[in-house]
Amino acid sequence: MTNALEVSGITFSYGRARVLNDVSFHVGDGEIVTLIGPNGAGKSTLLNVIARSHRLRHGRVTIAGRDTGRMRQSQVVRSGLVLVPKGRQVFSSLSVADNLVLGGYTRRRSGRAKATMDEIFTVFPRLAERRKQLAGTLSGGEQQMLAIGRALMSRPTIMLLDEPSLGLSPQMTARIMDVLGTLRKEQGLTIVLVEQNANAALALADRGYLLNGGEVVLEGTADALREDPAIRHIYLGGAASEAPVATGIEQVLDAELAVE
Repeated sequence: MTNALEVSGITFSYGRARVLNDVSFHVGDGEIVTLIGPNGAGKSTLLNVIARSHRLRHGRVTIAGRDTGRMRQSQVVRSGLVLVPKGRQVFSSLSVADNLVLGGYTRRRSGRAKATMDEIFTVFPRLAERRKQLAGTLSGGEQQMLAIGRALMSRPTIMLLDEPSLGLSPQMTARIMDVLGTLRKEQGLTIVLVEQNANAALALADRGYLLNGGEVVLEGTADALREDPAIRHIYLGGAASEAPVATGIEQVLDAELAVE
């Protein structure tokens, strides 16, 4: 069976600084996969390479078996993959409705823009209430809703989300995670989630990958990762008294965390 998204051997550098080193992972159709790890692990860079915000130089990305190596960013979006970037990046001087319209630029000829916008307003009623309001005047949570809604305007099959809980209250974070779960359930949306809030991410995801130093160092089901001693100790707030003596990957992660 063909995976919705297949990433193989991705290597990426900023100048001489290598950020990603031979990263591979896959996401099944309708699956939610989370990428967790310390700051500087390369998670955001990885999403940007997949979505073609950064140039794909080494490695291979396929969407439903289709190689995207020669695609431009707009072609990747038309193929069904869209990125919700870190920090939301809404167009502050435009209204909520205009932001959504811009999100559907790859689907203008389909004639479904209005119907899609109505669907988004059903998912996010607060956006419907504020459709004429300038995006820059929205709260952080509302801007995150708008960023997700803007991405949905292209009617994607795969959504990449980079730190959707960044700067949000626990209540709003829970709301966003609930919406993502609903989108998977009702629309069959495949989701790749980069999150510092590992508790929220693993509660939502089916599987996960731990990135450190630009490499995948651990993978497994969400349940297995939650039970891993290193993950529990460093990312899930496990008590120090319950943590085993660090060995192997635990030492690597503890060292990087200490530097931060």
